[in-house]
Amino acid sequence: MSKKTAMYDLILKKGDIIDVRSKQIYRGDVLVQNNIIVGIESSQNKKAKKTVDIQGKYIAPGFIDSHLHIESSMLSPLEFSKEAAKHGTTAIFVDPHEIANVLGRKGIELFLEQSDLVPLDMFIGIPSCVPATHLEDAGGCITIDDIKELLPDRKVFGLAEMMNFPGIIYGLGDAREKVDLVFNAGKVVDGHCPGVTGKDLKTYISNGKNDNAVRIMSDHESTHPDEVLEKHNLGMHIALRYGSAAKDLERILPKLLRENLKLDGFMLCSDDLDPVELYEKGHVDRIIRKVRNIIQENSRLSLEQSAILALSLATVNPARYFSRFFRLHDYPEHGEIEVGKKANLVIFESLENMEIEKVIYNGEMIVDNKEYIGDNPDYDYSDFLGKVNTGKTFLPDDFVIKSPGKKTRFDVKVIEIIEGSLVTKQKILPFEACDDELKAAPEKDIAKIAVIERHKASGSYSLGFVQGLGLKKGAIASTVAHDSHNLIVAGADDESMAKASNYLSEKGGGMVVVVDKIDYFPLKIGGLMSTSPIEKVSEEYKNIKETVKATGSSLENVFMTMAFLALPVIPKLRITNRGLVDVEKFEFVDLY
Repeated sequence: MSKKTAMYDLILKKGDIIDVRSKQIYRGDVLVQNNIIVGIESSQNKKAKKTVDIQGKYIAPGFIDSHLHIESSMLSPLEFSKEAAKHGTTAIFVDPHEIANVLGRKGIELFLEQSDLVPLDMFIGIPSCVPATHLEDAGGCITIDDIKELLPDRKVFGLAEMMNFPGIIYGLGDAREKVDLVFNAGKVVDGHCPGVTGKDLKTYISNGKNDNAVRIMSDHESTHPDEVLEKHNLGMHIALRYGSAAKDLERILPKLLRENLKLDGFMLCSDDLDPVELYEKGHVDRIIRKVRNIIQENSRLSLEQSAILALSLATVNPARYFSRFFRLHDYPEHGEIEVGKKANLVIFESLENMEIEKVIYNGEMIVDNKEYIGDNPDYDYSDFLGKVNTGKTFLPDDFVIKSPGKKTRFDVKVIEIIEGSLVTKQKILPFEACDDELKAAPEKDIAKIAVIERHKASGSYSLGFVQGLGLKKGAIASTVAHDSHNLIVAGADDESMAKASNYLSEKGGGMVVVVDKIDYFPLKIGGLMSTSPIEKVSEEYKNIKETVKATGSSLENVFMTMAFLALPVIPKLRITNRGLVDVEKFEFVDLY
């Protein structure tokens, strides 16, 4: 492009440019052509189709969420992405294993189709564990052949979180084969190994080869600083999680800072974010603000230095982690304001509030004055609606837990919830039999819980007890139950549990509260996501959470907390449609 004929697509003039690599801020103009940054220099005497004076404002690389499940927002990928873009997110690395567990490969293809329509770079990881384990029944199955066929797609970054860490450590099934397939193809392999340490961790990271090579490359499930440090020292990238149910970042980051650890191998992720938190508090921007505050409180860095360091965790660091994938498909690299990098940029006035005013994606402005001004494509979801089939109408008697013998007192395994964490405990509590059955004990915060297979009408379901939901009366039920997303229901009495289960089955999925009244929140896309815009979804979700209070529960995210009680890959005690699971033993255990 000669100087005489140069016509740039976009010039951003006189902005305070945040260099997330050198951790510096300098004044300059950013020149964009064909969605690439082609100059950072004076734009005097240069012409552009659009010139924006941003003097007095900061300009940073667009934000990257390194690991998330869009389904947890209960929004379609299209609707989620529009809202995330308003908060400065320009790239997301998505694991669609929720929808894949319901619809199989068809669910992944839904996400791949929408990745061409969303107003940000949406890259897809092929779910590694569908079904997640042999301990549950899912609606779909992703095989080695599916991975081989999907892997060449330019929007597929690699293998999503390898949750089956026992399979990797002990060489069970085809877990190692999946990792080798993706690693040898030059793509990224995300990890998931909560509580794994020592020799087992080395085996996991090397995919069973114990040769010190890092084949499983990241982890976002750590809950303690020492766990993070061990994984980091062995070469894993660490995604610090700040979602709606799990905010491990708050426990981990302060110690890392006090030990003066360099954070180059760390990035940020939301993992699971509910629609209200997304709508009212933001996406990656809200994590950046949290990280900036923690850095200031636990270091001697100034506000400016803390803000830049926080920004680097959501820009250059995840871009560096995914560079293996970018290079393979010849994508312009993300995460920095530098010549040759992709023109995904955010503009904001203040390092204190970091409220996003403008967003440039692919070299074009899609957010201006905090409002989304990009495209709003339509999508036909009719093939994905109403996927709930329990195969029967439930009666209160179906939820009766009979005592196993003639004694009147029994020791029972109870799932104990740890508020603010995805990890649960196993608690052994004494129960008194009444009329040859064991009942919920609302006065001790002990509810009954059941998981019902809802994909193939098999009639399979299991019963147990949970402490920590706070249910004093009534019942709550949902078709969001990680990872197989069977119907999960918890309650203080059998009649309410039956009523809640049948209501969801009839309506085609979502969430329901049965107490003094029935309140229903529809999630018709696979029983996981709404077809509505975020404003409506947020309002409906707030309403049903408010109704939950009538049951006596005071948990902020009771449905999200309950959803993880069916996930048999995070310690300690879980429940699936097949029974009670000890995750550390990776086997079923008796209730008694």
